Amino acid sequence: MSFFAFPVAVAVLLSTVLPAIVGAAVRRSDRKGGAADGPTADTGALFVVMNRRWQSVLFRVLGIVFLMIGGFFTLVAVVESEQMDGPGPLISGAGITVAGALFVVLAMGIRRFRVEAFDKHLIIHPWFRATRVVAVTEIGSVRPSLNRYGGIDVRDVNGRMLFTATTISIGYDDVVAYLQERFPQQTIRSAVPGDVAPWEGATLRAEWLPLPRGRKGTVESGVLLTAGGVAGHMYTSELVNLLNHRIGIVESTSNPLVFLCWPDSASPTSLVWEATKDLPAESLALLADPMDNGAAAMLAGAELMDFAAWITALPR
Repeated sequence: MSFFAFPVAVAVLLSTVLPAIVGAAVRRSDRKGGAADGPTADTGALFVVMNRRWQSVLFRVLGIVFLMIGGFFTLVAVVESEQMDGPGPLISGAGITVAGALFVVLAMGIRRFRVEAFDKHLIIHPWFRATRVVAVTEIGSVRPSLNRYGGIDVRDVNGRMLFTATTISIGYDDVVAYLQERFPQQTIRSAVPGDVAPWEGATLRAEWLPLPRGRKGTVESGVLLTAGGVAGHMYTSELVNLLNHRIGIVESTSNPLVFLCWPDSASPTSLVWEATKDLPAESLALLADPMDNGAAAMLAGAELMDFAAWITALPR
């Protein structure tokens, strides 16, 4: 089984090392004028944002390698099935093959991505969706991206993602300047922990930081809430839903569990209700076990409004 785990170990290693290598290589290439081979003005666009050619080539090569290794392991597992103890080798081989196919598909999307900028509109060629013409007035927000390379996420007025440009994309500086000129009120840059000033109230402190989500560990915007000896990590998107009353309670992502909730969201027979029954209805309470001690922190009035504004402005 250790032989079958080798490609997986290589993939994990590459995912850790590649971002640093790629960032350094791109900066060095641009200093030498390597980006000059990028987009042209044949379409009349002011500039074009696109991924670098080697990005799609890299994913395609990795995909082909994984397909070959996975196919070989799968074939061996089928031929030698009678000598094997279980389906483990076959499952491993099939998994590597699927991963290879996904890499090839991603390479196609990376190669297709393109944003052509004109004075009053953008022509967006997403990875896999249909090409879309977007007027500048349809752009609703430009926020720092939380991917490994940094960059910006551009969304429309309805909150739907239009495109993401990373700091290693061709035309990244151009699109940042373009959007900054048209949306001077927004801060358009890459954000890292420490860039966003913490929020602090009378009993609660909040710090912005990226948090992993799911088995793949996809990075998502998060918040660390602390009140005395109580601390909990929560996702920004869930806190926004809480503040908009779409949900009544948010729990922390790790143990020991910490809860942030509206007092009227709890059942009258629950411990949460017992801990918050004397609090104002329009307040947020931070709770932790044992709940007999009451809320560890409480936000209401102007302090709650200030906290809500800070959460809403966080990168997402």
